[in-house]
Amino acid sequence: MIPVGFIFPSILPSLQLRSSKMETRIVSVQTKNQLSVVEFISSNIDTFDYISLGKAVKENLIELKEISEGGSVNDVYVVNRSDKFVFIMDGDIIQGAKQNRIINTSILLAPMSKTQIQVSCVEQGRWQKVSNKFDAPDEFFAPSSIRSLKNIDVFDNLKKGRSHYANQSKVWSAVNDKLKDHNVSSDTSNLGDIMKEKEGEFKAIEEEFKCGENVNGLAIFKGNGFLGLDLFNSSIIYKDYFYKIVKGVAFDYSYGKKKDKQVDKNELKYKTLDMLDMIDTFEKHRFKGVGVGYEERFESDKLTGFQLMYENNLIHMAAMNYSKEGL
Repeated sequence: MIPVGFIFPSILPSLQLRSSKMETRIVSVQTKNQLSVVEFISSNIDTFDYISLGKAVKENLIELKEISEGGSVNDVYVVNRSDKFVFIMDGDIIQGAKQNRIINTSILLAPMSKTQIQVSCVEQGRWQKVSNKFDAPDEFFAPSSIRSLKNIDVFDNLKKGRSHYANQSKVWSAVNDKLKDHNVSSDTSNLGDIMKEKEGEFKAIEEEFKCGENVNGLAIFKGNGFLGLDLFNSSIIYKDYFYKIVKGVAFDYSYGKKKDKQVDKNELKYKTLDMLDMIDTFEKHRFKGVGVGYEERFESDKLTGFQLMYENNLIHMAAMNYSKEGL
């Protein structure tokens, strides 16, 4: 575990970001076809102990279920019966019950708790129970465009004094667009059907990009354009989500169909640190978290994002470019 006050050695000082909150160092840059993944480590790494939704579901530590027999499209219950904090990431997809859903924001669940969480439907054509509870399959992941679309709506609703809801019609429209883009037919307009049909293509990404050890953040670029960034407190949680995040971006950008010119890896390193520095300066709007802790949300003309905080620990930071081209 690296304590909060840790300062990285002064190697490659031009590729280090120094701020009032944390020290950050670039670890690697991987490029394949259109996409580049820049991994980095921050001094807030592994200061808090929590586990991921996937691990909690596999070990039967939590239960995700409809809020009632009749159900509600945009709400589900999650019961944490363990003595552990459980992290659910914005964009996590849960399947089963009356219809498949996507989580609207990142959430930290307290031990021994029951929480009503806000979700969006990603399976428009089904409202029929196929199981008593939801599963959280590893092979399901959110397209980055749907993550950013939801995040904009959630921020809008919170500023108006509402809860963490997204515009369901926009989500359904985005799912239908993705089905058309990937030429996949689905009887229930199910986003997960794309993952199933294109499983081999997305699986290949795991061979082409390698998740670093003892790393807790990544930024993704198309060419030299910034697409998104995620930073976790836990290096273990980071590993749990690394491929889901990369696949979610590849989902939107026709990965493998076009080869771009060689990128300047040093430029991507600088852009990653600049983005972190920029986020540090943004005006933050604070809102109560869905579980424990609070969110600090921010936005610009092309960027939307948030930080989930608990007891002075940064649990998860996400920044998403919602323009069609990279920043």
